[in-house]
Amino acid sequence: MRKLELTAFGEPADVVALKTVPEPALGPDDVLVAMEAASINPSDFLLIRALYGFRPVLPFSLGAEGVGRIVKTGAKVDASLRAKRVLIIPNLEQGTWAEQVAVPVHNVVPVSDTADPLQLAMVGINAATAWLLLEKYVRLMPGDWIGLTAANSAMGETLVRLAGLAGVKTLAIVRRKDAAEQVMTFGGDLVVLQSEHLHGDVEAALGGKQLALVVDMVGGTVGGELARSLKPGGAIVSYALLSGRFPILAPGDFLYRGLSFHGFWMMNWVRSAPRTEIREVYQRLGDLVATGSLRASVDHTYPLDRFKDAFAESLKPNRGGKVLFKFGAA
Repeated sequence: MRKLELTAFGEPADVVALKTVPEPALGPDDVLVAMEAASINPSDFLLIRALYGFRPVLPFSLGAEGVGRIVKTGAKVDASLRAKRVLIIPNLEQGTWAEQVAVPVHNVVPVSDTADPLQLAMVGINAATAWLLLEKYVRLMPGDWIGLTAANSAMGETLVRLAGLAGVKTLAIVRRKDAAEQVMTFGGDLVVLQSEHLHGDVEAALGGKQLALVVDMVGGTVGGELARSLKPGGAIVSYALLSGRFPILAPGDFLYRGLSFHGFWMMNWVRSAPRTEIREVYQRLGDLVATGSLRASVDHTYPLDRFKDAFAESLKPNRGGKVLFKFGAA
């Protein structure tokens, strides 16, 4: 079977190799998963370039998330799981950019057998991150407003869709007019173009309403300007730093308006949350995908042997959706 392996840290096209290896051996508590689809995320490239919060020992089997079907079970695993579709928990303990993956059974979550595997393959990181950002920091009620940056990204789309399902309104910040139109197709309520007059434009768009939560993946001045429109007791959560700079926030806002700031890294939740919570979140998101309530745009799919094309496409700016590896007849 074939898999993608990180051989050194550097530029993805230069340091990732397609390897042919024997079928993975199973331990008694393992399952063998024949992969159907696995997504490519910005965090994958950060890891490859040694810029991520996790630095693996090389060589390292790449790919954090994905879905597939169990084709073999270890001696201590319930054999009725064979042929079941499962989501692989994205804890970086097993590489999903592979035709087959041996996974401890506690690292898989059964999901719909009939849903689109491409959509399920995007649940592990983006959908779970969006769900947790909306659930963990403030108690959002129908009619509340949240603000988000880089809203035309895959994460932005998922946030907008999940917020809409909960009756929560979204004010989205983007850099281009075509991106604003894209966010409206996701179901965004208000979209503001990023500019030097951002705070005034946001205030005008809100028309006296205030935000309960800001979720920021840009950093720098953008998230800080958006946070000025938070209501007292509101929260700002940073889950990426596309600008390369920490969010610039006014200290007085925290002192006088009781705002709170949080950093979110998906790996911390995956590593520390009870397995029951993790399974519940993924099963709930998988059910939303299965009913068609939650979906994300797909830009391109590639077979594993075209990984360099997949990387080049995934690194392009202004894409129309996610790039994934697709295996077999998925």
